[in-house]
Amino acid sequence: MTDSLKTTRTAEILVNGIAEQFERQWGQAPSHVAVAPGRVNVIGEHVDYNGGWVLPAAIERYMVMAVRPREDDVARVADANFAGVIEFTLNEIERDSTKDWSRYIRGVLAGLRNAGYKVTGFDAYMDSTIPVGAGLSSSAAFEAVTGLAVLGMTGQEMDRFELAKLCQTAEHEYAGVPCGIMDQAAVLNCGEGNLLFLDCESETFQQAPFDAPEWRLMIINSGVAHELADGEYGKRRAACHKAAEVLGVKNLRHISINDLDGTLANEGLDEEMVRCVRHNVTENDRTHKTVQALAEGKISKAGKLLNQSHDSLRDDYRVSCEELDYIAATAQQLEGVAGCRMTGGGFGGSCIALVHKDVAASVGGSITIAYQAKFGNRPGVFLTAAGRGGWVETT
Repeated sequence: MTDSLKTTRTAEILVNGIAEQFERQWGQAPSHVAVAPGRVNVIGEHVDYNGGWVLPAAIERYMVMAVRPREDDVARVADANFAGVIEFTLNEIERDSTKDWSRYIRGVLAGLRNAGYKVTGFDAYMDSTIPVGAGLSSSAAFEAVTGLAVLGMTGQEMDRFELAKLCQTAEHEYAGVPCGIMDQAAVLNCGEGNLLFLDCESETFQQAPFDAPEWRLMIINSGVAHELADGEYGKRRAACHKAAEVLGVKNLRHISINDLDGTLANEGLDEEMVRCVRHNVTENDRTHKTVQALAEGKISKAGKLLNQSHDSLRDDYRVSCEELDYIAATAQQLEGVAGCRMTGGGFGGSCIALVHKDVAASVGGSITIAYQAKFGNRPGVFLTAAGRGGWVETT
């Protein structure tokens, strides 16, 4: 197996390692270690803010936080991937306007305190194997691991979906990112061996079985992020909401696949709105069909749906890019790949593929060689099973 496909560090190794790092940093052992995975969206892209259905998986890449409560109101946080120590008091979290990575921690602390939960000072040490900027929800993991760690060390419990919503609010208010609920929900609520079939309008979910022991999810990180992402994303989102107004529906999810042709003939829709409606309606349909196909072990069918999703994101929604299109097209031609598509916001980031485990090494190698020859840099490639949402361990 190629180096790029080897598991970097398992959760168990990370937990043990972070406890040792904590003790070296702070001179005593932590009381608790929290773990939060990254996530990848298998299908259901750019439908979350239109009330649609998404199908994310928790991946085997993790953020860990070791903590120990203090007797004062000071929070001290060190991170294996950043120099120095972030230090602040709990009285500063509401009014601080810092732009460093501690804003995710501050936002969650403020949310917990405002919700009536006990928040104490603490020492913390963090580490992560989730690639940053790859569309794998490192920010949601950051928020979730903070919430789990603080709740764990203070002996409190909170409903997982309520914690996900609290983390979502923290990202809105402290990071300035108007994200949907998918990332935080997946990071906290995925069940081992399942995908999270999440209804983004009702904010309810089911565990969707990934009944395919011979198959793996392969993540291919392009390593690029194009600057037009924010502006183009805003245009698509505005077109979706305008189309819903024209069509007289709360969200585009309320248009069925059977009514699509008639809906697209509405004279009130301009070309941009037509594209957005067509993508949303067909993507919701594909997501439902993928849930059923994976539960029945029909991997070939699920793979074709992933391919169709990429086509729609490239041609109708136009949020792909040359690098992602090349990865998807290359992977789709390889033996043992059921399907491949871009995942995440687009204009860079990653693709996801359904790959048979027996040929995963050769598939990863072929994609790496082809991509490097085309673009001059190596993609990050790794395999993952469908993992479980975050947890806390007492040390």
